[in-house]
Amino acid sequence: MKSLNILSLTQASENLETDSFQNLLEYYGIELRGKEIEDLQSLTDCLCEHFDREYIFDDFFLGYKIPQISKEFDLLRFDSESVINIELKSQSSPDKIKKQLLRNFYYLSGVREIIFNFTFVSETQELYWLNNGEVEKVEIGILIKALSHQKIIITPKDPDEIFNPSDYLVSPFNSTDKFINNQYFLTGQQETIKRKTIEHMAKNNSARFYSITGSAGTGKTLLIYDIAKELQAAKKILIIHCGYLNQGQHLLNANGWNIIEIRHLGLHDLSNFDVIIIDEVQRIKPAQLRSIIETVLASHLCCMFSYDKLQTLSRSELNNDIDSKINEIPTIITNNLSEKIRTNKEIATFIKTLLNNKRDIPIRGDGNIDFIYFSNNTDARDYITSSDRSFWEILRFTASQYNSEHHEKYSDAECQNSHKVIGQEFDNVAVVIDSLFSYSEKGNLIYTGRVYYDAVKMLFQNMTRTRKKLRLIIIDNPIVLKRCISLLN
Repeated sequence: MKSLNILSLTQASENLETDSFQNLLEYYGIELRGKEIEDLQSLTDCLCEHFDREYIFDDFFLGYKIPQISKEFDLLRFDSESVINIELKSQSSPDKIKKQLLRNFYYLSGVREIIFNFTFVSETQELYWLNNGEVEKVEIGILIKALSHQKIIITPKDPDEIFNPSDYLVSPFNSTDKFINNQYFLTGQQETIKRKTIEHMAKNNSARFYSITGSAGTGKTLLIYDIAKELQAAKKILIIHCGYLNQGQHLLNANGWNIIEIRHLGLHDLSNFDVIIIDEVQRIKPAQLRSIIETVLASHLCCMFSYDKLQTLSRSELNNDIDSKINEIPTIITNNLSEKIRTNKEIATFIKTLLNNKRDIPIRGDGNIDFIYFSNNTDARDYITSSDRSFWEILRFTASQYNSEHHEKYSDAECQNSHKVIGQEFDNVAVVIDSLFSYSEKGNLIYTGRVYYDAVKMLFQNMTRTRKKLRLIIIDNPIVLKRCISLLN
């Protein structure tokens, strides 16, 4: 996306042929519909009536969307200290304007200290300003003053340079204080699923089943915990986590939530609750699933399943095929989150191509992935134990309770294992690829050592926990090293 002069753009829309104007939009990397250009024209006309210096029309980004979370701004203009945001509306109400500008303030507060948030209503040519959390109708001169005082010396080539999507992706587990204090927003897709689910739950007293599925990074956990928070005022909620509880969940329990581990299911009478939410349900045992379904039916409860069928860690979890059993429930309402909001696109593409060496997908190299090579387990272990744990979350494989396994030779027991981080996310993750990883004839990454839990699936689970950076610690494996070099060159 390129910055532009909005007066120039509106004049081009009036004078250029349709094809030429469309080519101009493509040059700037923007999309613009007929009504939007009319609203923009109304703004520029209003500015021209009150100010005759055309430099205030320069250096705007039009229709910018923050990657991965699809948050869109109509107009943005930056200098080194401030950002000006102008939303364009044909018509609106103060309540709607306030809601949007407060949301915009949340996203913009991470990139500049000084924020000017405006909404321009084209039909009435009224200008609204968000001031200390409240919306005021102001004269156009307030906007002109803000534009005039900006010192545009170096404009960012693309807002992607200054917006980091992961800064806005709040986890109930790893950003628990922000979650408790409502310092987050859902994506449009999440909002739609939430609204429809809560509306349906309120319709009648019969048993109701819902499922929310999606791959790693699509925001399943945030959505179901947000739904639970919304319902808590009127209903008694139980969340069943199919794994070990983490620190964030313990903190939520200390704040009045009811979250239990699946292994403690028998200690609770589900009929005492109104809504049962089961997270990471792909790991549940079939007998446990049947018991929950029977109780929900008998007690006329609401039940929600959240899962990714690909995130299984053992052969038994794969063979249980919980996804099919859930979809066999009559009248179940299914929802699939398709928008990846957590996973860095560079890292997501890298993981896909690492797991199969016959995939040839271009990787945008932004420096978020690196690797370190060691020829032996001893040096690798020394590196792992001496690494900066305040920066890197080094994730290890879950070991068997019955037999010793190769990965234990280099693992640090103080690192969290694959089962301990289920549902969590971290800014910077490091994982180990040892000498027993290889590729099959079909190109799939395989593990030739004896392990109780599937090593490739654990590696996938661990890599997909990262939000910003991924580091591979490669031990005596020239095959994987060569693959990494080819992908990252």
